[in-house]
Amino acid sequence: MKIVVDEQFQHLTDAIARLPQMMDEGEGEMVYNSRNLVARFIVDDLSLMVKRFKRVNIVQQVVYTFFRKTKAERAYTYAAEFLRRDIDTPQPVAYMEERRYGLFITGYFVSIEAAGTETSLLLREVQHYPQDLAEAVARQMVLMHSKGILHGDPNLSNFLVTTQPDGTFHFTMIDTNRSHFCDGVPSDEECLKNIVRLTHRRDLYEDLVRRYASLRGWDADRTATRALELLNRFEHRRFKL
Repeated sequence: MKIVVDEQFQHLTDAIARLPQMMDEGEGEMVYNSRNLVARFIVDDLSLMVKRFKRVNIVQQVVYTFFRKTKAERAYTYAAEFLRRDIDTPQPVAYMEERRYGLFITGYFVSIEAAGTETSLLLREVQHYPQDLAEAVARQMVLMHSKGILHGDPNLSNFLVTTQPDGTFHFTMIDTNRSHFCDGVPSDEECLKNIVRLTHRRDLYEDLVRRYASLRGWDADRTATRALELLNRFEHRRFKL
C-alpha cells in the first residue's frame, strides 16, 4: 500500500494506514455507497471523510500503474490546486494506492469533512427554487472559470453550500478529481461545455446559463441557445452509451 500524507497530518500516518482495513471490517459511518464508497471516521478529534474508489479492471490496472495518475492521487493533488487558486474544497489529508502483484487495483482519498448541504437539494429538487442561490451558483462558476478551473463534474450535488452570517452563500466544491486547470480563463466554448454538467432540469439550466452569460457580459439569448444545443448533444450521447 502506497501512503502519502500531507505534512500537516504526519502524526496521523499510522491511523490513516489502518483506515482501509477498518472500512473492510465495516467500521466508520457509511455516508455513500454506490460506485465509490465514502465513510466518516473520527481520528484524533478530526472528522475525516474517506473515499474508496471503485476497483479497476485489468486494462485500467495497467493504465493507472504505468501511464496515468490514479483518481486517488488526482483527488489529493487537485484539492490542493483548488485551494491554491482560492476555491474552497475539503482540506486534503492523504491518499493511498492499493496494489496487487505490482498493479494498482484501488485507491483512497482522505480529507477533512466539510460542512454544507448539496445545492441540488435546494435548487433541483424543489419546484420554486431560491433565486439568490441560483445567482450564487452562476457566480461560483464564473469565479472558478476566472481562476482557470474547469471542474470535472460540476453537477449541483458537488456544490456544498452554507449560508454566511451576512446572508451570502459559501460553496465548498467536492469530487474534483476529474478537473482541468489552465493559465488564464478557458475559452468561451470550454466554459459552456463545462456548464452543461450543472443540471438536466431544463428551466433551472437555462436560468443558470442566462445568469452566467449576464455576469460574463455575453448575449443571454445566444448563449442560452448554444448551451441548450450542447445539453441536447450531451444527453443524446449518454443515452446512446
